[in-house]
Amino acid sequence: MTQRARTSVCVVGGGLAGITAALELADAGLEVTLTEARARLGGLTHSFRRGEMWVDGGQHAFLRCCTSYLGLLDRLGVRHLTQLQDRLEVPIASEASDRRTRLRRNELPAPLHLSASLLRHSWMPLRQRLLVGPIALALGRVDPADPAVDAQTFGGWLRSKGADDRSIEVLWELIGKATLNADADHCSLALAATVFQLGLLADKGASDLGWARVPLQQLHGDAAERALADVGCTVRLRTKVSEIVPTEDGIDVRTAAGTQRYDAAVLAVPPAALSRVIDPVTLGLPADVAEQLGVSPIINLHVVVDRPVLDTEFVAAVDSPLQWVFDRTESAGLESSVQYLAVSISAADELIGRTNAQLRDWALPHLRKLLPRMADAEILDFFVTREPEATFRAAPGSARLRAPARTRQPNIVLAGAWTDTGWPATMEGAVRSGHSAAEVVLAHPRTPAPVETPARSPSRRPLVPHGLLRASSRAPQGTRTDPSGATDEFVKAQELTRALVTPALRKAVDTLAGLERLVVAYHLGFVDAQGNPVHEDGGKKLRPMLALLSAQAIGADPAQAVGGAAAVELVHNFSLVHDDIMDRDRTRRHRETVWSVWDDATAILAGDAMQALAFETVLAETGHHAAEAGHLLAATVRELIRGQMLDMDFEQRDQVSLAECRAMAAAKTGALLVCSTELPAVLTGADREQRGALATYGRNVGLAFQIVDDLLGLWGDPDVTGKSNHSDLRAKKHSLPICWALEQPGGAALREWFADGATTDDELARIAGELEALGARDWCRTSADSAITRAITALHGADLDEAAVTGLTEVAHYVAGRDM
Repeated sequence: MTQRARTSVCVVGGGLAGITAALELADAGLEVTLTEARARLGGLTHSFRRGEMWVDGGQHAFLRCCTSYLGLLDRLGVRHLTQLQDRLEVPIASEASDRRTRLRRNELPAPLHLSASLLRHSWMPLRQRLLVGPIALALGRVDPADPAVDAQTFGGWLRSKGADDRSIEVLWELIGKATLNADADHCSLALAATVFQLGLLADKGASDLGWARVPLQQLHGDAAERALADVGCTVRLRTKVSEIVPTEDGIDVRTAAGTQRYDAAVLAVPPAALSRVIDPVTLGLPADVAEQLGVSPIINLHVVVDRPVLDTEFVAAVDSPLQWVFDRTESAGLESSVQYLAVSISAADELIGRTNAQLRDWALPHLRKLLPRMADAEILDFFVTREPEATFRAAPGSARLRAPARTRQPNIVLAGAWTDTGWPATMEGAVRSGHSAAEVVLAHPRTPAPVETPARSPSRRPLVPHGLLRASSRAPQGTRTDPSGATDEFVKAQELTRALVTPALRKAVDTLAGLERLVVAYHLGFVDAQGNPVHEDGGKKLRPMLALLSAQAIGADPAQAVGGAAAVELVHNFSLVHDDIMDRDRTRRHRETVWSVWDDATAILAGDAMQALAFETVLAETGHHAAEAGHLLAATVRELIRGQMLDMDFEQRDQVSLAECRAMAAAKTGALLVCSTELPAVLTGADREQRGALATYGRNVGLAFQIVDDLLGLWGDPDVTGKSNHSDLRAKKHSLPICWALEQPGGAALREWFADGATTDDELARIAGELEALGARDWCRTSADSAITRAITALHGADLDEAAVTGLTEVAHYVAGRDM
């Protein structure tokens, strides 16, 4: 069977967000055109020539916790052109003193990793230094998602905790102003809390600082042009889009060269530029969203002197308006006999309108005081670059104005650091927005499978990008599979998981007593309802298998992750027992469910017992990271509960959008898959990059799992799945394929049945057939394939063990191919 032409997508904007979206969509096989009004890619992260030297338009640094940005560098093949500190170390200079200090982390776990350095931060009084720890802990408890938090200023909150103006200036703004492009008294507490929680409080290595060793144009724009060409993306530079027009069958993109129609568009542009090409109201945004968000400027002063005057890569400034000074001599291509200094000044509202001459007269005296060796140096060159609209204004209340990737127009998607990324307007936020935009496009039901493929067979596996895996994406010829599609390799991994994890589960169950012990042991497949030992039928052990493979992936002994693996399996089974009660399912794993053997109350308590055992198990782990792992497990359980609450709410509603259903699935199913892959990384102290890659893998495998689970809930064989036939239809649940089908033009009859149709066996079989005729089954397969592709892609470039990556790939294929 030959599928219809590939989906065409126009990505408008060639900054980091547009580059990321275009690459991900092209990698997935879509026909992508990227338009950029400038003559080069890279957006604000660009460079230009000034005589013989290269000049970056602005100074951009990143942190180790910027895992998405680092992933983009890997995708572009340029990470080696950057410098990332082994350990955070920030030299600090003052105009008021010749002495220097350093903000340096030690090997203690966060947040203690900066304690010694902060106690020596003598730019602030001792009393204020002693307050830093309590304030940091309080900041770690702030919920950035709370609108009331977003409504507060960071400066006001700091003062409420005892910070004075001096400590805000020489510590909190030293870190926050450059990242947030706002001073503390005009910055949202929610955004500030995000920066400090992710960068300083979550992991000791998260704040390690990185920067480019080459011009940014070489790092981003030039590398992106090569990468986009390699995947067949059409790049049109010097192409300004004048209008975006939604039509009945696509999106018209108008430029000076004419009008081109696409199936979808990603608008990776700032709010003001967005408003110039389409009415924001059309997308579900306020008409004046650009004005409400506002802009915050950055200026960069460029000074070339006749001798070296700065002996470190950079220096942060206190008692000075200059903020940060970087040595860019080498990256500019200059000889070491001179020195090129780049001074970055954020939140530069008062300076942006000054002339170059005025800025020179203002800046040079400050620079000479900050760098005493510059006193007698000759100024060879001085010039200014301005970024008047560098970022949106990170003011209190800005969170409600940051748009999600998905808009009211189903085939127009937004990207850019100003969108709702969960990060401030940084390179990391821009890249994350590009990934989110691509995910929305790929999830759209009109997006067909990206390449020409033969007709599917029941054993078909998902597509992966060519050359991505060393091992074939399909089972090698001669590889045996069990009836569910699992290969020999998968079965061996499953057997090893049972051998390692089952004893840990039995040990946990043995701490219970009486009926509680019997019921939990029955559910886990250890005994029958009378307590007689039986052959274990406790499921596929998918989640603990992921935990053990993830431990191996980061170079740890899988035995180190047994406690974590047992914990996620206990949480999973706690949720299953409660789900069975709520869904009134009478069978699971080919036997009666707990509530149907005993009663609801007994089943609820059995589930609660397994949840408690999970926390006891993970907190009993040795090492320094058990508490952090416990927090992750707790957050996961909260997400599971939130997902279940959404699922229950959907049962009371007539209409549930596909986007809402995806969000529910991400919480109810995806959260525990993410925890399964991330928990071993936490327990073993893996770096942020590896942890992020494993979490991304888990998130996408979780989505694929739920899609296939919903497919099996409609068309699965009860003898294979162990579940009641058509159970989701009988309950009229808003599962993913059903929500997709209800939004299709041909879904009117289905919507009528969903409102008041009968649920006899014959009627349910008829409705299942109608869903398949609408294309819901094919949509499930395509969507699961896309999610698995993204999952596998995330594993590459994170320095993971190759054998474990192969195992994780096998698990992903199994998840997506359970009935395919």
